Amino acid sequence: MSQKFDPEFVERIVQEVIRRLVERGLVLEQTTNGCELALSDKVVTLAKVEGRLAGVKRLVVGGRSIVTPAVKDELKDKSIELVRRQ
Repeated sequence: MSQKFDPEFVERIVQEVIRRLVERGLVLEQTTNGCELALSDKVVTLAKVEGRLAGVKRLVVGGRSIVTPAVKDELKDKSIELVRRQ
């Protein structure tokens, strides 16, 4: 029994999976300006970003997320932009 796969359908599925992983902060999203780390946590602490900022240019968090001062200092020290999404 052979099945035919629609390459466009498979690509849509892959893109949706990647989008969801990025949303949850489980993978880095490659952008034209470098890498972006997206986190969906309500509170973003140093423990949440530790070991995950290498090569990151932007940290994207939810509009209502609390970002601790220590994280803000770490981002500043590493020249990483903090972006809030609504």
